[in-house]
Amino acid sequence: MCRKNITLTAGSQNDFSLVTQWFRSMIDKYDIRPLWVGYDPWNSQYWVKEMKDMGFEMEKIRQGVYTLSEPMKQLEADLRNHALNYNNNPIIKWCLANTQAKVDVNGNIQSSKLNLRLKRIDGIVVTIIAYATLARYKLDYEAMTK
Repeated sequence: MCRKNITLTAGSQNDFSLVTQWFRSMIDKYDIRPLWVGYDPWNSQYWVKEMKDMGFEMEKIRQGVYTLSEPMKQLEADLRNHALNYNNNPIIKWCLANTQAKVDVNGNIQSSKLNLRLKRIDGIVVTIIAYATLARYKLDYEAMTK
């Protein structure tokens, strides 16, 4: 069941050209093209260039409490209200189980991995990045859907 939800690759590093290929396949197979693609700028310059060269609109989302607190709060609210459909994906569920909200003195939150070194939260972090990207373009998106 999980195999059809992820693409396994050799080695221990991500091959970002495969991510680009996945985006391209969504266009080719389903005629679905994202309006904006949010990304973490750390170590991503080559992938971002590749995506831009293919015509994708890339949106830099810096990691940190200032950028991600509100999107994470919105994600939490949507999960509580069953407003986010993640198709009961076992990988997303695993990432959710590994994620905790680290709260600062001002009530800002940031995703943090639970104390287990081998656990992953990447699926939730990219979801928060998607929420941050949508928040930046929410009015534009709503205008397009009217």
